[in-house]
Amino acid sequence: MFKKLHSSLQRKLQVIIMVTVGAALILACAAFLAYDLIVFGGSMRRDLETLAEILGSNSNAALTFGDQKAARELLSGLKAKQHILTACIYSSDGKPFAIYRRAGLSQEFVVPPPEPGGSRLTSDRLILFHRIMLYDQLVGTVYFESDLEEIRARLTRFAGIVAIVLLGTSLFAFLLSSKLQGVISKPILELAQTARMVSAEKDIASVSSSGATTK
Repeated sequence: MFKKLHSSLQRKLQVIIMVTVGAALILACAAFLAYDLIVFGGSMRRDLETLAEILGSNSNAALTFGDQKAARELLSGLKAKQHILTACIYSSDGKPFAIYRRAGLSQEFVVPPPEPGGSRLTSDRLILFHRIMLYDQLVGTVYFESDLEEIRARLTRFAGIVAIVLLGTSLFAFLLSSKLQGVISKPILELAQTARMVSAEKDIASVSSSGATTK
């Protein structure tokens, strides 16, 4: 009976330690992932805003003189940015002036109406509008549509790292719990054994007292 209790207690302690360590690690990884995604998403926005500002500055002359060829040449430089899916330069009246579409895209590009400057994330896109100003006058707008493959790749790498860390930590927690369970369970089992002995002595004393009274 004592051995069975000892074995059961050891298993429960081992499970408790492993579950506690695993839960703490998962929460820590989730918090780190959320923070990393927020920081990385902000970095993507800033990079896209910087690119839009540079393109807008370089487009001033083309917009001022109505040189669509020069504007298209500027947009063609986006080929080096593989995450940029589509782009557009609008004239001051909101009409598309020059359009860029990444080679190999299967879906048709429908030019959206220009919006005030700003960026937003959708389920699979990062969209940005940047107003082109010249001497405090609006001369045009830049539009970028970027995919989120960088974030997906980052998530995939992070998932692999977390899986390895969880596996290693689970093994460590198992070994640690095997060592610690004896330290924890021994006093508990000794206390339980003492309680049983005291209970048994009381029962014997009670039976003896009852027999003496009957005689």
